[in-house]
Formats: sequence, structure tokens, C-alpha cells
Amino acid sequence: MGEDRGTWTGPGGLRVTAVRLTGAHRVWADFAGVRGATALLVTRDGAPVGRGYYPSVEDLAEVVDLAELRSG
Repeated sequence: MGEDRGTWTGPGGLRVTAVRLTGAHRVWADFAGVRGATALLVTRDGAPVGRGYYPSVEDLAEVVDLAELRSG
């Protein structure tokens, strides 16, 4: 993820966004047990999916079918 930000969408209002963990994102990610500079935020129609924040694509793949995601 680095400095790049990205957003991917999936079926049923699913959205995955690469975010920097600062401000409110840092607080919520800490609450979800995710530490670091960046994470993947996963929502469906605006509500967190699972714990909401995932530290890696590997962790995300346990909750979301990555093949269904489209850039944008």
C-alpha cells in the first residue's frame, strides 16, 4: 500500500479502501487490534465488515473474496 491509496468495490455494497492510520482511523484500527501505518478498511453499505480494519491482503482474503473486487 505504501503511499498509494486505492478503493475497490464488490457486490452488495462492499467497499475496500486503503487508509493511513491517523486520527479516527488510528483509534478504530487500534480498537480492532490493527497496528501500523496503513490498513485496509472494509465496509458494506457504510457499516464495517468483520472487525473493519485489516493489516494485510492475506488477512482481508479470509473475509472477502478478492476475485469479486473491482478497482474504483
